Amino acid sequence: VVIVSDRPQTTRNRIRCIYTTDQAQVVFVDTPGLHRPVNKLSAHIVREAFRALAGVDELLYMIEPTGGVDPYDQEVLPRIRTLPCPKLLLVNKMDQAKGNQLPETLLAYEKLGIFDELVPISCLKGKNLDRALSLIVHYLPQGEPLFPDGVATDRPLEFIVAELIREKIFHLTYQEIPYSTAVVVDRVHEREDRPLIEIYATIYVARDSQKPIIIGRGGQKLKEIGRLARLELEALLGKKVFLLLHVKVKPRWTEDEVEIARLAGDQL
Repeated sequence: VVIVSDRPQTTRNRIRCIYTTDQAQVVFVDTPGLHRPVNKLSAHIVREAFRALAGVDELLYMIEPTGGVDPYDQEVLPRIRTLPCPKLLLVNKMDQAKGNQLPETLLAYEKLGIFDELVPISCLKGKNLDRALSLIVHYLPQGEPLFPDGVATDRPLEFIVAELIREKIFHLTYQEIPYSTAVVVDRVHEREDRPLIEIYATIYVARDSQKPIIIGRGGQKLKEIGRLARLELEALLGKKVFLLLHVKVKPRWTEDEVEIARLAGDQL
């Protein structure tokens, strides 16, 4: 449901992911990562992260083991402290910590007196995730399920398609290109005569010079973006997918509040 890459600020919007078992239903609200804004788009992303905090029953704050409190965290955490809900610190990449980085990180954040629990984990290796999930469920209030069993997200198909395409752009391009692109799904059509879903989408870039980079020599880069996205969509949807991508230039859209709202805005 949520796209991933090895680069920061991949997530732009709040995404609700629903995890349901016989004992509990957890609605995870994945938010953009907190960072110092460098343009109007990144300022929008940070606003999205803070907007998502309103009304949550529990807060999960994820960091990496650096051996101390990150300087930006020192600026942000006083705001986190005021939230009237349980707070859990998840220290990801515990398997990559060097020397005493992990215990020193845990001690430094524990001294802040903000978090009810501090849990080292490794998402990649699956380490300690069961304990993290158990604590998450423990701190949630009792109530009725908000979503039917089997629902994984409240996002429409068009959003998921756009995100998967954007994920492939992150994997296949470099420098500022992934941060200057947006994807809009123009049309999704399920054929009645055969099991095929036709998807038409537009990739927007912020400068003329970025368009040929996305397209690549002989169109090979764009074809590979489409191929990888199509394969993942077919696995997700269980049907053959025809995916047609176009690239358009929307000059300086990352600095235009109106275009940011249109191309990267969160309407949910």
